[in-house]
Amino acid sequence: MFQKALIGLFLLSLVGTAAHAIEGAPITLRDGLVWADVICPGRGTFHFVVDTGAACSCVNLRSARRLGLRLGPALVVAGVGGSATGYRCAGFQGTVGAMRLPGEVVALDLSGPARGCSQAIDGLIGADFFKGRVARIDYARGLLSRGASLPDGAAMQGRFENGVFCVPVAVNGSPARWTRLDTGCTDALDWCVAAGGGKRASPTVALAAFAKSRLRADVRVGGAEMPGLPVKLHSREIFPGEAGLLGNGALCRYTVTIDGITGRVALTSPDGK
Repeated sequence: MFQKALIGLFLLSLVGTAAHAIEGAPITLRDGLVWADVICPGRGTFHFVVDTGAACSCVNLRSARRLGLRLGPALVVAGVGGSATGYRCAGFQGTVGAMRLPGEVVALDLSGPARGCSQAIDGLIGADFFKGRVARIDYARGLLSRGASLPDGAAMQGRFENGVFCVPVAVNGSPARWTRLDTGCTDALDWCVAAGGGKRASPTVALAAFAKSRLRADVRVGGAEMPGLPVKLHSREIFPGEAGLLGNGALCRYTVTIDGITGRVALTSPDGK
């Protein structure tokens, strides 16, 4: 009996370790976007889009009213093809899995981007959620989770532009240019054919992309080769100082690990390569 009890404790320990190893939140790739449920204590469950292309986490205005958030100072939020008015809000309390979202968010009207979706967008989990932690977006397993480190030999050095993560992207052998890592973009790659410069002072949200001329091209992102990737070409920069948007059409082939401490990013295929 004593031996059985020890075996039982050992099995429980293994189960506990496994549960800790996969700690995270379920995600779903739907409508070309990554969705996750955010729990707000005493207010219920809200449907957020995981949007690394948004500089800050956001809450839809209607959802902000449900949450009792007080609208603060107004600000201009730049998006793809235009801008909108947002309001700074403090005191937001929300978690995805066991991971806490930023307490300061921007409330704005997300009904426009939601028109192409099968459900309303209650908010965006932005790039500020990833800063200061290592997190993984595992498309194949449908999991957003903490990560202790980046996979060996698979990491590329990114950098912050306009408040978001950018990674080096080359198209058809061109020199690599800094491109927004954007899980709020349904396309594979939106690419500006002309280089520019400058930075934008206001927060940016890239939740959609315009249809422009298209081609298939061989794309390299760090050490990841993506032959024949669908690319939409733009004559002008979408955001200053950035070559374009690397979206879910390409990223869904990988597990994306973001080290928000060092600014490094790793793309690993489901077979670990």
